[in-house]
Amino acid sequence: MIVLGIAAQHDAGAALVIDGKVVAAVNEERLNRTKLYWGWPEQSIEEVLRLSGVDRSDIGVVAIANQTHSTYAAAHWEGLYPKDFKRQVLIGLSKMGVARFAGGTQFGAGLYRTLNGKKLRASKTRELETVIRSLGITAPIDHIDHHAAHLASGYYTSGWDECLNISLDGVGDGYCSRIAVCKDGRMNPIHSIPYYHTPGQYYGFVTGWAGFTPGKHEGKITGLAAHGDPSRVLPYLRDRIDYSEAKFSFVNKGMWASAEYEHLCDIFDGFSKEDVSAAIQKHLEDIVSRYVAQAVSRTGLGKVVLSGGIFANVKLNQRIRESACVEDVYIHPNMGDGGLALGSALAAVAQRSKIALEWIPNVYFGTDISPDEIESAIRATGRQVYRSDSVEAEAARYLADGCVIARASGRMEYGPRALGNRSILYQATDTTVNKWLNERLNRTEFMPFAPAILRSRASEYYLGYEEAHRAAEFMTITYDATERCKLEAPSVVHVDGTARPQVVDEMTNPGFHELLTEYEKLTGYPQVINTSFNMHEEPIVRTADEAVKAFEASRLDVLVLGDYILESEAVANSETTEAVGSR
Repeated sequence: MIVLGIAAQHDAGAALVIDGKVVAAVNEERLNRTKLYWGWPEQSIEEVLRLSGVDRSDIGVVAIANQTHSTYAAAHWEGLYPKDFKRQVLIGLSKMGVARFAGGTQFGAGLYRTLNGKKLRASKTRELETVIRSLGITAPIDHIDHHAAHLASGYYTSGWDECLNISLDGVGDGYCSRIAVCKDGRMNPIHSIPYYHTPGQYYGFVTGWAGFTPGKHEGKITGLAAHGDPSRVLPYLRDRIDYSEAKFSFVNKGMWASAEYEHLCDIFDGFSKEDVSAAIQKHLEDIVSRYVAQAVSRTGLGKVVLSGGIFANVKLNQRIRESACVEDVYIHPNMGDGGLALGSALAAVAQRSKIALEWIPNVYFGTDISPDEIESAIRATGRQVYRSDSVEAEAARYLADGCVIARASGRMEYGPRALGNRSILYQATDTTVNKWLNERLNRTEFMPFAPAILRSRASEYYLGYEEAHRAAEFMTITYDATERCKLEAPSVVHVDGTARPQVVDEMTNPGFHELLTEYEKLTGYPQVINTSFNMHEEPIVRTADEAVKAFEASRLDVLVLGDYILESEAVANSETTEAVGSR
């Protein structure tokens, strides 16, 4: 069976699944270059069909994420909230307590689903079908529940037969969380929490208050948190949202959306960004880990699969993994709404047949770079380029000599992390790299660069890491760094002593593994920093042309493009490449 998955709202994209196996998955932002694009993923649909070689007439099912239609298009939003008249209505209703009833009860969540569902918004449903038919696709259409798609994206890529499966985000089809018990390829939903009680809303409040963009820059808050003291702000947050074991739920005691945001801004303005960030991070870890622990206790299942945007928080994921009741965690690599297209496709398959539960060895589901594209992009530069028969060894030599390397090779990563195929690499030994390289890339970050490390050596550098911990293959979790790591790779260790590693072996990425192996032979160090290859506030590069343009604009030292190597003028004109990167 061939299933096309489509997500057409926040971080839109498409995925193609054949007989339960992921063949292609791409988010629209990588094609139209609009970060976290909200809308119809026209180019993504065409791209996954091209990558898979599937004719649209062969598609058996189209699976569309979400069973409700969003009230607002992306253009209606500014920061956190709608800027039109409805914003004032929301504030008024929230202050009256109506929003708490409408969005904080099972009845309210059901009402939300009804009012925004297929029947009452039939014109929107017909519009979607018309667009799909205009593409020449005649297959039946499934509308997959938002959280069912999240849960499916996690379970059917985890490789675990029996596990506890939890989704948690801001809002999706009336809820912020669902829990399912999974066994023998089936997901059995056992619990849900209405969207009004999401802790994600409060993390977004802090992100917006600190001057960043909610839904986009929450990672900056996670980074800032390590620099602050949570104690003074925590009581205020606990007074607004908490967790209740008696209700098996988060409890939003505050208001909703703009009303609550404006209330909290008055409180936060007396504190530093660092202290407020530290408080929301600690509070999120406290209440979500309690939620997970209660779910584990109720089900007796210690293997936990996580999905939904809140689990983009790598420090939270570490806290959950370290819980005494948790055996192991797996976080879907595209844990936010960017993973809904794939999750919808997998859910549609599971509704019709049993899926073989296999671990996905990697997430290189995107665009490949052909030799012809590489040669064309390189010719356009008018620069001297050479092709190498041992490109990974050559790249390792440049790294060992102190160059900043950009690597664009093979199929593009699916999800928010660069995992070696669209990455910028550098030595992890330089204590100043986080300052000067971020300046060169025009980035403002509060967390250090993440490391890529050989799996065979990871336990020597990260406390508690075991080879069974597959989540570390996708940079979805932090670990406490060992003293050796702090000494040998200080640039990847945060002020709180943690790092977010990508563990690499020959199966997950043979070429990148070879590069790291050769680098270790030259330096004795098994890890390098790995950050995404993109221009500031742009999506990760996809094509050879984009790679060349980003390389030149970012003033990097060496571009490894497939089997080709392009040196910067500084490197090409130097007698030795040593320390060029840090100059």
